[in-house]
Amino acid sequence: MFNRRQFLKNSALLGSAAMFMGGRSSAFAEKKSGPNDLLKVALVGCGGRGYAVIQALRNVPQVKFVAFCDVDDDRAKKAYNEYPAVPRFRDYRVMFDKLGDRIDAVAIATPDHMHYPIAAWAIANGKHVYCEKPLTRTIWEAEELKRLAADAGVITQMGNQGHTNEGWRLIKEWYQAGIIGEIEDIYIWTNRPIWPQGNLTVPPEQPVPSTLDYKLWLGVAPYQPYNKAVLPFKWRGLRNYGTGAAGDMACHFLDVPYSAFDLGFPQKVVANSTPFNSYSWPSQASSVMTFDNDCGANGEIRLHWYDGGRKPKSIKRVEEAFLNDPRNNNATFIVGTKETVYTNEYGQGTRIWPAARMKEIAKSGGLPKQTVARSIAPGNPHKEWALCCLEGKQPMGNFNYAAPFTEMALLGMVAICVPNMPLVYDPKTMSFLNYPQADKYIRSLYAYNDEFLPSKIFF
Repeated sequence: MFNRRQFLKNSALLGSAAMFMGGRSSAFAEKKSGPNDLLKVALVGCGGRGYAVIQALRNVPQVKFVAFCDVDDDRAKKAYNEYPAVPRFRDYRVMFDKLGDRIDAVAIATPDHMHYPIAAWAIANGKHVYCEKPLTRTIWEAEELKRLAADAGVITQMGNQGHTNEGWRLIKEWYQAGIIGEIEDIYIWTNRPIWPQGNLTVPPEQPVPSTLDYKLWLGVAPYQPYNKAVLPFKWRGLRNYGTGAAGDMACHFLDVPYSAFDLGFPQKVVANSTPFNSYSWPSQASSVMTFDNDCGANGEIRLHWYDGGRKPKSIKRVEEAFLNDPRNNNATFIVGTKETVYTNEYGQGTRIWPAARMKEIAKSGGLPKQTVARSIAPGNPHKEWALCCLEGKQPMGNFNYAAPFTEMALLGMVAICVPNMPLVYDPKTMSFLNYPQADKYIRSLYAYNDEFLPSKIFF
């Protein structure tokens, strides 16, 4: 049994092996699609978001499901019943061992803590990879997946509806046309978490259902007794498995400004929250990220994040009644020196605020023509990925984009671990220049269960 320290030390070998093993898949990626081409897809995680993957891909004629993998037969039964001829597995490693030569691409829709090991294992087997957001549970994992995918030459995509929608493209065009002016502040808030978070304690042990392989569900996470209070859904607020409200929803909300203004990494992030512990993320949190950015007024953009019911007290050009209305519990406002822009978590309903101002600009012919390329599958990143696999090209939401974006979003989770401390982040070294004590949160909060890591292939 190899420990996590050995895996980290030797992770470079995984990239080399992934590149070597990726030959067949890379050759497939170079082909141009034709009427008889098929993309043979394996799905890991078939219930919940996994079933959404099925719904998104089932109407793509060139997609054929060739394997289903889920640790919970009951959770996956809808998919199993609809596709009775598709081979079923509980362990993704067994799936690759037995059917690897029949699989072109893998879609991953598991809890956050298993995204990295499954995706790394798939890449090491030369498969194209789709992974639901957030890309990974930790910053280090995200950067490592980006490296592995680049070395292997596989086609990748992080699940993010908003990145395929028009919202960030419109805002980018409006900014470039001079409508918004220079960007001052970005305000984002969400009503998440809608699952338990806070000062929770580990629940008592309950009998494991016969339909569930609980050891496989835990995967790389440390052992904790089974309790239905955790799975199948309420793991998101627990630090061993999920990334809390920011990890869940920031990878939607933040995509719009990140893409529209090429935000990159913040130079500084500071956050605070309600009480929490080593087991669970907080029930409420907020953070401020400061970006050195040419789109910003005086070269700086401030991004304000609120979750758990927290909201900004005021926003330029936004009426107090809107902010105080409890129904408006998810929103993004981008404040420029000339105009304020509204959009929702998926980049939909994007408009100059208020509506009367939007109508005035549109009526005067002030809105620019399209200059930013649109997605080939608006609102459907699964389909975009599949079509790009068939065409042999990378979608816009590939891991080169998704890894640093996820990294940026997760910096807010690191910051709440050292509340009210302005952290200065260096993405080149993945470290905090002014507070190295926070560096430990870059990699993980627990010791991996080595059995489930792709290093087992090589060591």
